[in-house]
Amino acid sequence: MRAYAQSRGLGVFSEADSNEVAQRRGRRVVFSDEALQGASSFSYARHVGSRRGAQDLVYRMFALAVIEHYCEAFPETTESLEWLLRPRRHSLLSELGRIAQPRSDHNGELRWREKDVALMIATALEIAEAQPSTKDGVAIIRQRRKDSRQPSSRRREDVSLRLVE
Repeated sequence: MRAYAQSRGLGVFSEADSNEVAQRRGRRVVFSDEALQGASSFSYARHVGSRRGAQDLVYRMFALAVIEHYCEAFPETTESLEWLLRPRRHSLLSELGRIAQPRSDHNGELRWREKDVALMIATALEIAEAQPSTKDGVAIIRQRRKDSRQPSSRRREDVSLRLVE
């Protein structure tokens, strides 16, 4: 982490921001320093001052890339998804990127699972169609992410309980 901070001219983060302490305290390190540095070098409009800010940037860039590729593959969705892209809705894009759960190896290369990216696209289409406020959109996206982490049998129980009530 010190290497990341020094390369960005930020000084040194607190001990709690370092990889070793983050792992001991329970929060997994999702992106390598190389992935964070790579993303930060592309951010010309925003100054990234913390590891969390750099992670948000990686999530946002991942979501943006996936949505743009999806629009190229399915041009009929472009008009709807443009709402997320122009002007860029940074908070919503960062949250959408979290749904896809991209991870990096020690070399900074990203990995992801197809089902998580599919869920991200489905959620992006839902959000773009509804055009909620940022606060409401973030809440919806976080709920989708939470729901996707539950075991499928648990989700079925919740759905059947709602149908009975």
